[in-house]
Amino acid sequence: MCYLVLFILLCSGTLLSITLIDYYQHQRDEFLNSVQKSLQCRRLREKLVTMTSMKKVDIALFSQEVRELMNCPWRLNITHRELHRTELWSCCNASDRLMVTRQNTNQNQSLTYEVERRMKRKVDQALWEMLPQTVPWSKGSLSRCAVVGSGGILQNSSCGAEIDNADYVIRFNLAPINKSYDVGVKTDLITANPSQIIKGYPDLQRNPGPLAEALSIYGHAHLLLPAFSFAFGTSPCFKVYHALRKARPQQEVVFFHPDYLFELGRFWRRRGQRAPRLSTGLMLASTALEICEQVHLYGFWPFPLDLSQNTLPHHYYDSVGPSHFMHAMPEEFLLLLQLHSQGALQLHVGPCTLTPTP
Repeated sequence: MCYLVLFILLCSGTLLSITLIDYYQHQRDEFLNSVQKSLQCRRLREKLVTMTSMKKVDIALFSQEVRELMNCPWRLNITHRELHRTELWSCCNASDRLMVTRQNTNQNQSLTYEVERRMKRKVDQALWEMLPQTVPWSKGSLSRCAVVGSGGILQNSSCGAEIDNADYVIRFNLAPINKSYDVGVKTDLITANPSQIIKGYPDLQRNPGPLAEALSIYGHAHLLLPAFSFAFGTSPCFKVYHALRKARPQQEVVFFHPDYLFELGRFWRRRGQRAPRLSTGLMLASTALEICEQVHLYGFWPFPLDLSQNTLPHHYYDSVGPSHFMHAMPEEFLLLLQLHSQGALQLHVGPCTLTPTP
């Protein structure tokens, strides 16, 4: 009986030893895999940050690298965020100057157009009365912001809930929000361009209803217009303001400050952007980087194939491409990807899962 007990104890001890060895080997393997992945992610970030151009880049290989980067854990780097925020504030100051307001503009002063620098617009009494007192975030910085591009990459992304979870949501060019599961519905700031207004709403004075109905889906979001970028855009932007004062008075219409856009363009050109004009996406991603504690970008992907090499439309709602003369979308995407790699903002490319940001 005694030998049996000893035999059982010996077997139990051996089994326990084997179990512990297996456990520690598993823990060691997990640790080594974690270290290896961390090193791979670090090397990938370093490689992307040092890229200077998208010219002659193999897009298929680049897409694979972006896919690998999206699988790397992202961490907010406060040092890089504050560095970029301080630089943007020093040059451009979206905190106070994104929009033309009574606080940053005097009656009878002249506004110089962003692009057509020889053109000026006097702030007469009529224009002064159109201006808001200050910017919407005058009481302090915003917490979590979502800047929602219109890229086809948002199709079947399931990003809607994550976007709607933000404190402040920015959208562009009257992008539809009927695919709410992918793009969300919350909107605090929406833009439109004069060409859209001229083509889509040619008779605003007599028939403002269609524009008012189109804007109703965005609730009480501010409508931001570039009234002082090109001279041709001033009249349609003013017509929008007056039409909505009657048809939808709760919709506040505001205008980009041309000095802000001009200085922002110079800021990014000094850092490698060479296109004649920044896209609205980069403009407002820059704004968010300055005024928000956390910046999340969605729908920024300028390529015709997704990360799995499936065909994409240019926009999630149509296939109309950008002006290649005015904008350099791949170069802008590289810039945003580098900001992501530095931890200054988070770029979401591909499907979303609603998880808290570390």
